[in-house]
Amino acid sequence: MKRILPSSPLSARTAGAALLLAACGVAGPAAAASAATAVSVAPNDSSPLARRPLTGRILDGNDQSPLAFASVAVKGTNRGTTTDASGSFKLDVDDGEVLVVSYVGYELREVPVPAGATTLDVPMKTTTHTTADVIVVGNRASEARTNVDLPVPVDVLTAKEITKTGQTELGQMIHFTAPSFNSTKHAISNVTSYVDPATLRGLGPDQTLVLVNGKRRHQSSALNVNNVVGRGSVGTDLNAIPTAAIERVEILRDGAAAQYGSDAIAGIVNIVLKANPRGGVVTGNYGITAKGDGATYDTGLNFGLPVGKRDGFLNLTVQGHHNDPTDRSGDYTGRVYNSDKATDDALVAQNNFNRHVTKYGTARNTMGQFFYNGEVAMGEKWRLYSFGGLSYKDMTAYGFFRNPSNKARAVLSLFPNGYNPVFPATVLDVASTVGLRRKTASGWALDFSLGGGQNTIKTYANHTVNPSYGSASPTDFYTGTNKFGQVLANVNVSKGFTVGNLKSLALSYGGEFRVENYQLLAGDEASWKKGPVTTNNPDVGSSGREGIAAVNAVERTRNNVGVYVDVLSDITDNWLVGVAGRFERYSDFGSNVSGKISTRYKFSEMFSVRGSLNRGFRAPSMHQLYYSNYADAQWLTLNGVFDSYPIAHLRNDNPYVQKLGVGQLKAETTLDYNLGFTAQVTPDLVFTADAYQIDITDRVVISGQLDATKPALAPTFAGSGYAQVQFFSNALDTRTRGLDVVASYRKKMDRDQEMGLNLAMALNSTKVVGEVRTPASLANLGTPLVDRVMIGLIEVAQPRSKFIGSVNYRFKKLEGLVRATRFGEVTAIQSTAELDQTFSAKVITDASLTYGFTPRVGLTVGANNLFNVYPDEIAFPSLTASGQTPYTRFTSQFGFMGAYYFTSLRFSF
Repeated sequence: MKRILPSSPLSARTAGAALLLAACGVAGPAAAASAATAVSVAPNDSSPLARRPLTGRILDGNDQSPLAFASVAVKGTNRGTTTDASGSFKLDVDDGEVLVVSYVGYELREVPVPAGATTLDVPMKTTTHTTADVIVVGNRASEARTNVDLPVPVDVLTAKEITKTGQTELGQMIHFTAPSFNSTKHAISNVTSYVDPATLRGLGPDQTLVLVNGKRRHQSSALNVNNVVGRGSVGTDLNAIPTAAIERVEILRDGAAAQYGSDAIAGIVNIVLKANPRGGVVTGNYGITAKGDGATYDTGLNFGLPVGKRDGFLNLTVQGHHNDPTDRSGDYTGRVYNSDKATDDALVAQNNFNRHVTKYGTARNTMGQFFYNGEVAMGEKWRLYSFGGLSYKDMTAYGFFRNPSNKARAVLSLFPNGYNPVFPATVLDVASTVGLRRKTASGWALDFSLGGGQNTIKTYANHTVNPSYGSASPTDFYTGTNKFGQVLANVNVSKGFTVGNLKSLALSYGGEFRVENYQLLAGDEASWKKGPVTTNNPDVGSSGREGIAAVNAVERTRNNVGVYVDVLSDITDNWLVGVAGRFERYSDFGSNVSGKISTRYKFSEMFSVRGSLNRGFRAPSMHQLYYSNYADAQWLTLNGVFDSYPIAHLRNDNPYVQKLGVGQLKAETTLDYNLGFTAQVTPDLVFTADAYQIDITDRVVISGQLDATKPALAPTFAGSGYAQVQFFSNALDTRTRGLDVVASYRKKMDRDQEMGLNLAMALNSTKVVGEVRTPASLANLGTPLVDRVMIGLIEVAQPRSKFIGSVNYRFKKLEGLVRATRFGEVTAIQSTAELDQTFSAKVITDASLTYGFTPRVGLTVGANNLFNVYPDEIAFPSLTASGQTPYTRFTSQFGFMGAYYFTSLRFSF
């Protein structure tokens, strides 16, 4: 114990991280202890007595304009503030501390506090919002790099950029921003009314892996079995992630199964959540279509809170969304009461029948979402992080009209004028990840995480009947529940090394253990059970959406273990090489080995060439393995008649299917070639072009609707009760070729003027290679195992070209945006070639104006599809469901809603 000063009555000693002050001369140790006062001294925080006020401004580095509401924090502490409207801040600091300054659209800066300084101005450097952003995805074995430095192409879409689209759901935001990505709304297409199929590079929804903060996200629970894009696949519900929580979206356009595992054939969509520890934003959006329907209300709140004493944060998002349904249906032109036209016309007039009988458009959707992202120090070495959230949708879709003259479906005592089924559903999506990470003294970065998520879709059918129950039929049904969930544990280890003459060497390795669970829960008995009525051979089950039968209810679990190694090295200043390998084993179908090699060579600081070669894979999903439905109504054209037909979808392990010699499902394997170049022409102009070829072997597809009563199949299916059947098999090989080109120019002329130009193009073509693999037992069937409709959905149902051009200009407080998107032609293939139709290319123009009243408050008004462009109408009346669907259901370039006008208000704090 030492006196603080010779004449002072106080003495001091240290005890760990505490400074003990005591009165000298106090008699006895007990008295001394009671008189002692402990003053905690945080090892990473200076004493408040030693701090001094520091004032300053955060400025744009180009024109010195102030940056309002930038975040300024003292590194390693929970002290921080935000700048005011003039870019000014005030903060108590001490010599040697470091300020961390962040602002959206600018590079993060760490600035040491100069000794004795009382004022400090910090200029910030802008980042581009396209190809020059710093990214991590696809770059597992090294520090973050910019896209022009990576050996693989990545698009980076900032929150500001995607919200400028005027869309309110993530899938559509990306659809109108990234040319290689497609996601459109579908109508009267079963589960695709609730979960929009999203595709990358022209492949299927299940061939793109979705990550959140670099961790695998779970897929949707519902399998798409209808004749639309993505038939036979299951993707991830991007719209379950609130847009207000997103910092940026990274799209890796390159196979990455060797780095991230199954599904990453087309590439990866990585969603990075906001992590700001202070401030926030409130947004409100309203929009409506030119037709006056589809009114959309969307509001979001995002804010951050500091946590702990060492740069901890908790970022929270709450978002609410509602949109009314849209209706682009035509009047019903078929017979209503009688097959004789004159008689029917008289009855229509007598009953005052309204021929506008259905809604054909987007589903009604009321949605609430909550997400979080947080991190806090755990002692001196570890950091605890967690993120996740919940999304709940209450949705309603609509079905086709059932006319009273169709005796097999009519129950006149309940619906004398026919009925129009309504299909409500609730969609619950939950996920959470928690992890620990640290960097050791020797430079090893360790990351351990445990995460899980589940998607649950409960479906209903209202205003309909089970015709086999007759007058005793209910009119509202619970038709069952789809569930899919996963739990996964990850270990990732990485370190950079200095080896010989190598410029750099980074090693990453790790593993993942994943458990997946898939469930189908049966609906009400009346939704699927055969009733007592036999007159007119009535349909069985709730008409329009048959329930999941007890015999089809299933619960299956599988596990998978994977290990990987990833090495990335700058061989020289100009030459970068990456090598990755991965081994995975699934409990239900076996093992797979994937590999990847990538490289980039800089000819100069301006120009680089890059390329990669990947051997990837995609495991068959649990849905593809275990989904079955013995009365799955599908709208098809059979024998020239477009109608709803009951199709038995059989599992691949069904004894009847195995008798055909189809074989067990196995993984799809791929060989993926990529070659491109990048050009940083000037600090403001970036250009990239990447060509690719993806060969997929043993692609998992649904068979055609096979007639089980034909001589070739009747012996196999004798006694089964099935008339039309379909099932999965590895029947096809495909080849996809494409070219992606992106050019971005951003120029800040002075503090009052800024301009951005962006041009992007995606060319893409997928073809079936070789013959459809057909078992010998089906060689004499007369129809192929995989029909031309399914092949058409793979080859020509998505645009083969997509061009996006945008101009953004800001002058003082006013900012304008004009964007034009050209969607290439698509073709709807039918069971007979005479009904095929190609829908021509269209250009969609979007425009918006934003006025910043203050740095905190901004108002945007705009229009999507400004010129009210619609796709071509269906040319064949037989495919319009008697006039109800003037626009095709089988493919979609950009939807068929027409012009949409919106306004948005944004308040930052």
